[in-house]
Amino acid sequence: MIKKRLFWIMTFIVTVMLVLTLGGCDIGNKSDDDENGNNNGGGGGGINPNITIRNNTGYDIDGWNGGLWIKPSTVASSWGSGLIFGYSDQLDAGASRTFTLSQSLSVNNVYDFRMDGGGFSFRKYGVTVSNGMTITFSTSDLNDGSSQPSIVLQNRSGKAFNSVRIKPTTISDWGGSFGSISNNSDLSITILIPPSNYTVFDIQMESTNPTNTYTKNNVTLSNGMTLIFTSADADNSTIELPVIVIQNSTGYDIDGWNGGLWIKSSTSESWGSGLIFGYSDQLDAGKSRAFSLSQPLSSQNLYDIRLSGGGFNFIKSNVTVTEGMILTFTTSDLSQ
Repeated sequence: MIKKRLFWIMTFIVTVMLVLTLGGCDIGNKSDDDENGNNNGGGGGGINPNITIRNNTGYDIDGWNGGLWIKPSTVASSWGSGLIFGYSDQLDAGASRTFTLSQSLSVNNVYDFRMDGGGFSFRKYGVTVSNGMTITFSTSDLNDGSSQPSIVLQNRSGKAFNSVRIKPTTISDWGGSFGSISNNSDLSITILIPPSNYTVFDIQMESTNPTNTYTKNNVTLSNGMTLIFTSADADNSTIELPVIVIQNSTGYDIDGWNGGLWIKSSTSESWGSGLIFGYSDQLDAGKSRAFSLSQPLSSQNLYDIRLSGGGFNFIKSNVTVTEGMILTFTTSDLSQ
């Protein structure tokens, strides 16, 4: 009798322990994930989608001589990390492969794809992605990226820019930087977005000494265009000495050995110290350059500017100078 009671007591204790143990586990329950790990919550806006890439280009794709890249369609600066990379990573002609994207569909669902192989590039722009979709590349996607505009950015602000960011005007995220530009330097870049997707962009530079941003909004970009940034593009005004830009379109090189650049108040008799001086200091024909003035702009802001080169003097008199203005010298400014 005692043994029988002990048996039932032990059975009860074991049963209670099993219930407590199982209650703390998730056995066979994948929440909203099915057996393939996909979320079934009404289209999967909050999941990282799986997509399948099918290679019908006729060329093997590997990470040594080519690769596969994907980026949000609004990103202008970089194709980002490759989905196929390294010598042994590949997607053979006629094969398919599934990838899980790094962002959920609720964060982004429109992408650009690029596949390189066999010395060719294949691209798809503005693809609306859904979970489980198959994206097939064929020879009809042959695209070398030449439709993407290349532009030149000129920094004539008097400050060094440590970052350059470009985004479609309708997008809030600036994305990654194209790099940096020192003062009086140029930067050639390619916008990794074809004009068929976006044409109007915002462009922003940033300086750190002092900290400031310089922004141009609603710019219609075209291939081969040049954009110049001056101190007038600063988003926050500064109390530093004013900066002007001189464009030398006289056809003559200007240097501090055989000529130079001078600026003076229109009421002054003396040209004073030159802004270009010394043998190695120059402003070549067709080039521009930013100069910081030696004193704040006066209430009148009337100045005379003299450019000398090639044995000639080019003078502008009684110029109303403003912050960041561009003064272009041509042969029409030749002084008799």
